[in-house]
Amino acid sequence: MRAIARTALIAAALMLRASVADAASIRVLSASAAEPAVQTLALEFTKDTGHEITLTLGSPAQVMEKIKAGEIFDALIASEGAMDELDRDGIVNPESRIRLASSTEALPDAPPSGEPSPGASKIVYEGALMSDGTAPEAARAFILLLASPDARSAWVAAKLKPASDR
Repeated sequence: MRAIARTALIAAALMLRASVADAASIRVLSASAAEPAVQTLALEFTKDTGHEITLTLGSPAQVMEKIKAGEIFDALIASEGAMDELDRDGIVNPESRIRLASSTEALPDAPPSGEPSPGASKIVYEGALMSDGTAPEAARAFILLLASPDARSAWVAAKLKPASDR
């Protein structure tokens, strides 16, 4: 009886150790505009998978500065224009790019109703894997979560239109 209990305890310890060893630490660089949705979804992702997400936020200019300075991240959430530039430079994995959400930035002459003015510009946010990232599978799973219909409520709460609504 003791041998069975000991075997069960060892098996449980090995399974726990294996699950901890399989958990990845994912470094994500994101445009601040996406923070509310990304932060919420990162917490859910960590809870569901055990993968820990370290989120670094910045303005579009700060995001580009960090990348150009050689900082390494596993995943990036940035505007489509920034992704195009980083794609050309070989910094992001082009096959991993996926649309996440969009916003309509109202220009200063926007009507008081809050509706975008005719000249308002639409910003499309994408997620992609960074070419030098160290946790590509876990980072890919996180990006896929961000693009999934399950992420819709987080994007809407962040006042962004989810790509899944197209």
